[in-house]
Amino acid sequence: MAKIKIEIDETAKDVELFKSLKSITLEKSELFKYAIMMWEVPSHVVGSDFDHLQSKVPHLEAMLTDFINFDEDQINNLSVDDRVKKIVSEALGVGIGLKYAVELLKTNPNKFKKIEPIKDGKYLDYSTIIGNKEYEIETKGTTNKYYTSFKDDIISKKKDSESKKVHLRMGTIAMFCNKGDKRASKCVIVDDPPENIINERDDTFKTQLLTYASFLSHIFESKYYNKYIRPIQNDTLDKVQINENKFFGKYLFEGNEYLGEYFDYRLIKGNIENLNSSARTAKGYFKSLTKKIGKTKIFIGLDKDVIDAINRKDEEFLYQYSSKQKKQEFKNKSLFLDIDGIIIVKSKNGSDKQIERFMSEEEVFSRMGLYSAYRRGQTHRCGAPCRSRELAGKPCDIKTYRGNCHFHR
Repeated sequence: MAKIKIEIDETAKDVELFKSLKSITLEKSELFKYAIMMWEVPSHVVGSDFDHLQSKVPHLEAMLTDFINFDEDQINNLSVDDRVKKIVSEALGVGIGLKYAVELLKTNPNKFKKIEPIKDGKYLDYSTIIGNKEYEIETKGTTNKYYTSFKDDIISKKKDSESKKVHLRMGTIAMFCNKGDKRASKCVIVDDPPENIINERDDTFKTQLLTYASFLSHIFESKYYNKYIRPIQNDTLDKVQINENKFFGKYLFEGNEYLGEYFDYRLIKGNIENLNSSARTAKGYFKSLTKKIGKTKIFIGLDKDVIDAINRKDEEFLYQYSSKQKKQEFKNKSLFLDIDGIIIVKSKNGSDKQIERFMSEEEVFSRMGLYSAYRRGQTHRCGAPCRSRELAGKPCDIKTYRGNCHFHR
């Protein structure tokens, strides 16, 4: 965990709101959660896309773990690879910026949405509506010692004639360090004075549905995720539905149930590609890979109470919803539950028995084989007993990359 000092730039020194927050704290699990929110919400997830489901999430988590160091008052971007350094800096910029906005405005991260880009195709800007006033935030992250160029970019966008008029548009510039730097990290706030602009339409419910979609696209059965996202895109929110039976995993914590998915470092794409090029047997490779990188498993889930509220279209429940934030850190296990109901559990070497019950070593090995076949373009017959009246009991002939087809999972 790191404590980040807030510095108010001269452009924002007269905004009373900004004077209420002097610092924020951030930890890696929280940053990882915000990094998932950074990704664009997919309009459709291909059913066979194991790369999307099984590799992308643990790859991002491993990258943030390996290339970010948290100290008491300092965050370091340790990467020397320009591409990785950029992704890490963007994740840090988004994480610190959104955490600042959530605490400053005393709101929930599920009430922030991505702003449609005016130009350049950027997806790092967010907005929220509170009390019929809209707030926009542009997040930036850098290891530079100076922030003038970032400040100029933020101010120029605010003055852009194409920009929408809102109550308050703020910029956050997260300034962290390279490896070996001694200075403390900070977050600089840039803005012009707010304007008295009232927003006539509050689309918070749709915003919340889209925010949860950024997580559901990775943890929910793809066919049913597509059924969830389509009515949101078409503004037919009364048709939004989540089939609770189509989540692979669940996790119980302090009397609450969370539905979601499990991930494993060994299922990162590069490891699967090495399997395909290895002379070892699949079991031999799996054994040697486990010995090399260990057993690191992650669960990402969503509070079942939130899922139930979405299914019954209970806008008031979602608007008022706020879970208690919980953080646990042990030698081989960490747990982070945010106020939006997203839980992230990380387990090493089988330390979390709930995760092991669902994401057993046999399950990881099976997914590795299926993912390997997917990478080679090899499908197999489902084979599960058909449930239809005409074909009852007959092995299903549908070709799939998964263990069974979507009818029999």
